[in-house]
Amino acid sequence: MIRSMTGYGSAGLETDAVRAAVTARSLNHRYLDVTVHLPRRLQLLEGEIKEAVGRTVRRGRVELSVQASLAEGPAEEIVPSRPLVASLVRALRDMQNEFGLEGGVAVSDLVRFPGALERAEAPTSVPEQPHEALLGLVGRALEGLDVMRRAEGERLRTELERALEAIETAADGIEQHAAETREARQATLMERVRGLVAELGLDEGRLFQEVVRSVERHDVAEEVQRLRSHAAMARELVAAEEGPAGKRLDFLAQELMREANTIGSKVADAAQVQAVVGLKAEIERLREQVQNVE
Repeated sequence: MIRSMTGYGSAGLETDAVRAAVTARSLNHRYLDVTVHLPRRLQLLEGEIKEAVGRTVRRGRVELSVQASLAEGPAEEIVPSRPLVASLVRALRDMQNEFGLEGGVAVSDLVRFPGALERAEAPTSVPEQPHEALLGLVGRALEGLDVMRRAEGERLRTELERALEAIETAADGIEQHAAETREARQATLMERVRGLVAELGLDEGRLFQEVVRSVERHDVAEEVQRLRSHAAMARELVAAEEGPAGKRLDFLAQELMREANTIGSKVADAAQVQAVVGLKAEIERLREQVQNVE
């Protein structure tokens, strides 16, 4: 199933044990890139949350934010950094004695120094009930994210199918025009060759072979056939119900453009050149849409 890489999901919860809100946003990215914002006390959940994201999202930049207040557990404490405070006291007293300064060392003197006070370490685990509740909340936010990505994916599917149809139609037109003008091009070349044979006395058989080779060099049937094959593979990926398709569609779009460029290097008349320009424009539209596919 086609999924967009952009989406948003959120969920909230308020119980006696925990009050929390989770938001999940995703944007286009070449690979899966997950960023999790958590309160300091919940940092231990980061690994589990990233695993949950990985089970839902295969490709894209995902930013998940958790805001939570737990009823259980001790409040954070501010404690002195005893080794640093002891060193500061000794240094201040040494200065006082060395330079004959008046007054004593006060608490206000010490707290001005960075690091003199620090937070006590957070608990080594999250209580079981809030732990399960928070992970469930993350799951609900990711479900909402996936719903939006699927809905946007349906719109993308329609756009991709329209672009592929336009590419196939343009390829049919190029092939038909090439077939219709093949004999005319060959006849024009033969007329020129006969003039050169009569004027320069050259070998007609060898020049005829060169005319055939020249016509073959401008034949686009093989490139059109490969282009159709790539478009058919892209259609299969767009219609598939399982697995991400973005990277493979991106590769096929590149191959489609490669074949279009080769066709453009072979055609000569204005109508064909204009048709190739239209073909490239449709392939570029396809590539733009593919950039949004997971």
